[in-house]
Amino acid sequence: MPAVPKTSEDDIVRAARALVERHGAGGLSMQAVADEVGVRAPSLYKRFADRAALLAAVELQVLGSLGRTLERAANTGKPASDIDAMGRAYRKFAKNHRRLYEMIFSAEAPRGDAADRARAEAARPVVERVAELVGERQALSSARVLTAFVHGFVSMENAGAFRLGEGVDEAYDLGMSLLIKSLSAVARTTRTDRGTEKGFSA
Repeated sequence: MPAVPKTSEDDIVRAARALVERHGAGGLSMQAVADEVGVRAPSLYKRFADRAALLAAVELQVLGSLGRTLERAANTGKPASDIDAMGRAYRKFAKNHRRLYEMIFSAEAPRGDAADRARAEAARPVVERVAELVGERQALSSARVLTAFVHGFVSMENAGAFRLGEGVDEAYDLGMSLLIKSLSAVARTTRTDRGTEKGFSA
């Protein structure tokens, strides 16, 4: 009879994720994961080629968690309200999982088709709601502007960069409000331009 495996890929990835959560990506080693799941380090290589492969698996799981968080937040049925709700959910996720969030944007974050697909899927709820607001043509550019603000803000916040007093929450709300208003203005301009084009061609 074959030996019953002492651990599974899911167990290993969960353990690795917990280690990154506690110590950051720099604290992840095959030996540390092996200790966490109660096996010898060499046995991990039967399931993951190396530390980079394990880190990639953790990243895929974290991106999936982030995507589901954004999808759950976008439930109002109104694009502007959904975008605001997703911005709040994104910020909360980044603050509650600081080291995991840092990992998916770090220099050693895995690259490749699987990672690209996971990033695209995580971003999908945002791009879709933005498209509903501004139209397909402006959707990706607008989503990138929105993401740049949210990522920059929470990265500075997590790094303790806001040191001039209270009001950080208000600043975030102001930024989101201004961006959503700007995107709504883009949508109105786009609709007006299309109406003008139709008028000239009539």
